[in-house]
Amino acid sequence: MSSTIPVYSEQESFHKDFYQDYNISSYRDEPQEDLNRTEAHRHTYYEIIWIKKGSGKHFIDFKNYPFEGPCLFILNPGVVHKIEKDGPTEGYVAKFSDSFLTQIEANSVQIIKNGLFDDIHPRPVFRLNKQQISILDELMQKMLAEFNRNEEFSRSILVSYLKIFLLRIYELRENEDHTRFNSPRYKVLFDFKNLIEAHFCQEHEIGFYTEKLATSHRNLNHITSEFTGKSAKALINQRLLLEAKRLLYSSRNIKETAYAIGFNDPAYFSRFFKRHEGQSPSSFLK
Repeated sequence: MSSTIPVYSEQESFHKDFYQDYNISSYRDEPQEDLNRTEAHRHTYYEIIWIKKGSGKHFIDFKNYPFEGPCLFILNPGVVHKIEKDGPTEGYVAKFSDSFLTQIEANSVQIIKNGLFDDIHPRPVFRLNKQQISILDELMQKMLAEFNRNEEFSRSILVSYLKIFLLRIYELRENEDHTRFNSPRYKVLFDFKNLIEAHFCQEHEIGFYTEKLATSHRNLNHITSEFTGKSAKALINQRLLLEAKRLLYSSRNIKETAYAIGFNDPAYFSRFFKRHEGQSPSSFLK
């Protein structure tokens, strides 16, 4: 594991002056290129990687996902990832910040953030059939053309295309109940996940969240089990462990990681990590 991990920001990764918070490009690797030159890294923005042709492995938040195009990857800000290619690939890469995403109306952003960009219950990989490829390819081409056109209303048009593209991706979820966002019970889960994301570094116990949600521990467990298959406490711990691994990977410092996510005792953090991950933080770093 490398001693440091780069974090790329919008300023470093978005190459067009007109758009400070959005970038899209197509690419095709050349056979003579160093295909695996990019080390594991993080970024401060959202990223969609659509590999139309080619194969390899994508390392995303400490899991390996073998791929063979066509394959679509959805990456949240903060994700640790690296692509190892078996040979040349081709496809598209779209990048956008939260400020660009939130120009979409609130109801659709809620669906997109909780159905796609979700650090609590992540599912970053999509396989595509011929019909889906055709639909998404047309949208990608339209986004790329509008990005390069760069006219008065291009920004608004790009926001609309991005909304359509992301909602189309959301529809690809297998066995997804798309009516669940109208369910009062799902609204509790939605609020719970937002609270976790806002407070998990300070609040590890379920009582804080049930008080904020004005519900019981038992009811919250029923809701989280219904929609995620996990208890409320397991979701809090899952988010803590993901952040712990990201920080350990970046800093290689167990004490700093423990303090950063709200553990006052690094030894207790190490026991917590080993209990849930099956290895100590020091073993994880090897």
